[in-house]
Amino acid sequence: MDAIKLIEALGGTFAVAALTGVKAPSVSGWKDSGRIPDDKLIRLAPVAEARGIVTRKDLFPNDWQAIWPELVEAKAA
Repeated sequence: MDAIKLIEALGGTFAVAALTGVKAPSVSGWKDSGRIPDDKLIRLAPVAEARGIVTRKDLFPNDWQAIWPELVEAKAA
């Protein structure tokens, strides 16, 4: 899922700004660049997953295990 679609699915610029603790113009900049900084995306991923928008594994397909080791343990159990 690209940055613009994720921001809109999470409720738009102001909602994502509130979720990440930044000002709305920063989120607008992310939309313009088409990229959410990794540290902010890591904060948004569990929210998006809880809302059924996208999974953390889909957002970070190459390194989700390092970010959320509890998902590896849950899979093994």
